[in-house]
Amino acid sequence: MRLLGRLGLTVITAASLLGCNDLEVCGSRREQVMSADGRGYRCTTAEDCPRSSGVSVCVTDVSSEQECVTCAETVCTQVIPEKCG
Repeated sequence: MRLLGRLGLTVITAASLLGCNDLEVCGSRREQVMSADGRGYRCTTAEDCPRSSGVSVCVTDVSSEQECVTCAETVCTQVIPEKCG
């Protein structure tokens, strides 16, 4: 009986966390990465895109908790998470 109680508590906890994270990210917006002269950067892979030290390469198409860059249709794009609310 204790095992079922613990299992139930674990399932409820996991289910409640599925739609939440510490930042309460509810989606993201995408912006083209622009050069100083106002043109967009071209790319073959996301690793080709310029980024600051705090921005990583996106590893999935799912909305991220952190800013990242991706290469979409040969154009560098920054994915910026948006908070809920």
